[in-house]
Amino acid sequence: MSAHAKNTLQDKGLVLVLQDLHAAAPGQLRSKSSDEATQDYCWSALVLSAAFGFRVAPGKTYSLYLTEGRWNLSLIAPEEWGHRVPGAFVAQCQLRHDMTWALTFDEAVREGSPVHDALLQYLDGIHEQLREAGSWEALLRQGERQLPYQQRVLTTALASSLRQSLTLSGQAGVPLSVPLLSETLSSLPR
Repeated sequence: MSAHAKNTLQDKGLVLVLQDLHAAAPGQLRSKSSDEATQDYCWSALVLSAAFGFRVAPGKTYSLYLTEGRWNLSLIAPEEWGHRVPGAFVAQCQLRHDMTWALTFDEAVREGSPVHDALLQYLDGIHEQLREAGSWEALLRQGERQLPYQQRVLTTALASSLRQSLTLSGQAGVPLSVPLLSETLSSLPR
């Protein structure tokens, strides 16, 4: 294969990546407080850490499950599974136009339940990772290397969204003292 043909083939792949990044560009941005950005980061990172192999679109609703200690995002709602539900239903998830995720937790996610405990463990881990990384943006850059392609594109969009929303509110980023997660923890069902 000639060098020209090889470069042409590589360029086609790059065009597709650029198209995906453009499609995932955050829209409808607004200013956010550090607490709000931290909460958006935590829940968005949870969804992006879930296993899924399909393209997501803003405004669509997806279902998050906990299956054998792993998070899974599905196109199929719990009532559509019948008796074959793949695990504990956690939440309905919707990708917002600003490329952050909104989660509506299932009423069965109560304090002391296995799913609630898994969410608390996840949040503790995120808090520790944030403390070590110094910011959510550094943490996103570190974590995205292991993610599948779609999650990497969405992680890039999430970082851009949070950075722009914080800039609109006059903040440069989330300082270490901000992610106390009290707001995030209080959003869990009790």
